[in-house]
Parts: sequence; C-alpha cells; structure tokens
Amino acid sequence: MKKILVLLVLMGLFLSACNAIKVATPTPDLNATVQVMVDKALASQPTPVPQSTVIITVIETATPTIPDPVLAQSAAASKDDLVVAVAPVAFVEDVSHGAWTIQGTDRLADNSIVAGWLGRLKDPAPSLWKYFPNLPNPDVPDFRVVKCADNPEKDCVPDGMEYGTYSTPYCWQSPCDIPVGAWEYRYITGDYQFLDQVCKGDMSKGCMLVLINVMDQSYTWRNQYVDNGFTLRGRYFNGDTLEWGVWGLVSHGSASMLNMKTYSHPGELMNNGQPGNSGANCGIPGGCKSIDVTVIVHAGDAIIAQAKTVVKPTQ
Repeated sequence: MKKILVLLVLMGLFLSACNAIKVATPTPDLNATVQVMVDKALASQPTPVPQSTVIITVIETATPTIPDPVLAQSAAASKDDLVVAVAPVAFVEDVSHGAWTIQGTDRLADNSIVAGWLGRLKDPAPSLWKYFPNLPNPDVPDFRVVKCADNPEKDCVPDGMEYGTYSTPYCWQSPCDIPVGAWEYRYITGDYQFLDQVCKGDMSKGCMLVLINVMDQSYTWRNQYVDNGFTLRGRYFNGDTLEWGVWGLVSHGSASMLNMKTYSHPGELMNNGQPGNSGANCGIPGGCKSIDVTVIVHAGDAIIAQAKTVVKPTQ
C-alpha cells in the first residue's frame, strides 16, 4: 500500500515538471495576417497610371427671349427711330431741281442714262395722274401712246410702268427682305427704314418709298424694315425715259394717299375721295395731308442716286 502511494506521488511530481517546462504557444494576430495578405495582393497589381483631372465649369447664362414678330414690329413702329443706326450712303453730287432734292453717289457720273432722266424728272402732279402709268393719260397728252405690238386694237404706253403684283400687309415680320426684280420697280407705302433712310408717318404725313433696279439682275435688300405697309412691283417699259414712269407712279400713288379720285381703268373708280379713303392712308378716312417721297435708283446692291420730295394735294 505504501508502495502505491509513493508511486502516485512520483507520477504527480513528474506531470508537474512537464507542465513547468512546456513552451507557451502564441495566439495568432488575425488583423496583422489580413494586412499582410492585402499588401501582397496590392504588390502583385500593376502600378496605376495617374489620370488627369477634368474640371467642368458651368456658366449660367440668361435664356434669350424670342420676340413675337408682330409685337416687335409694333414696338419698333412706336419709336422715333425705327431701327438701329446704319452707315449713311455717301452722296458726292447734288443735281436737285424744282421740287426734287436729288443726290448722286460717285456712280452717277458713270450712268449718263440715269443722270439724264433724273434731270428731266417733273415735279409730282397728283391732280394730273388719276390713272396709273400703265394706261394712256388724257390729262398728260405728251405721255406717249402707241398701238400695242401684240394687239394693234389696243393702246400701249411704251414709257410707262407695269401694274404688277401687290401685297398688303407687306413686310409684317421685322426685319424683312425686299426683293427688286431685274429692270423693275418696287413701290412701298408705310413706315419704313431702308438703309439709312427712315420715314415714320402720322395722321397728317404718309411715307412712300420707290426702289428702281436698273440692273439686268434681280437683287434682294436684306434686313430692312416696313411696318405693315403696302407694296406693288412691276416692270418699267423704257429705262431711257424713266422720268415718265417715275413721274406717273409717284403722282398717281400720292393722289390715292391724299384721298383724291383715282381710276384703275376708264370708268372704274379706284379711290373715290370723300367720304372715305381706300385703305385709310395715314390711318384716317380722310387720307394724308402730305406724302414724304423717296426714290432710290440702284444697280443691284450699288446705290446710284436718291430723289426726295414732299407731295401735297395742291400740286
């Protein structure tokens, strides 16, 4: 029995000694292990190329207002100056006579035909031109009449003008383009700005603009202004004697605007005078009291001369 106890004691001492000399196993650091793995993974990737930085700057701008053409036209017509200033045409020669103030550019000296008929242009006479100059005029016996080549039974006026196509309201969208055909005229009434020429009518004064293209090519004047006007276009029959056509056109047009009797054909009344004016020129039934007239002679885009006058019913 004693031997067994001694053996057990010896075994216990042996086990204690073994535990005393055992080497402690360290606890692994998981965070460190993960970091090492990440570092190795990153090291295996190619070195990234630096990317340029794009900076986008947003600039705030005001939203443009698109004007209503009718409102814009009304607004323009309410101003003393219809539109922005335009460089004036350079006139170098004054050939005024009678009631006409006539100025020419440096091109007039090279256009003897234009200079000739401008020098012969008569003062407007609305009382003598009840008929448009496409018909014989019994009040102007010197206005040439011949038998028509295509119909010998009819009378033609070789120095007159064609009553072509007309339109109203004309040029209602501002600005607008004004075409003038080759060897044609363009007649316009209403408030306007053409190049540097401005006319604004009122209840007493009306505005008339006549463009005459003496070139054998049509031309369009871009970005001009006419406030709801009337227009008429057509051919002139003889460029050598345009004093007759211009005289008749200006006089007849003025007669209608001044509320004088005019005829489209013999016996066919166009404007009957009282009690009302056809078209209410100058905005009133009695018509205008005077007409501001400007005639522009041009060859395509080249201005040759300008003739201005004021027409009254006493003429």
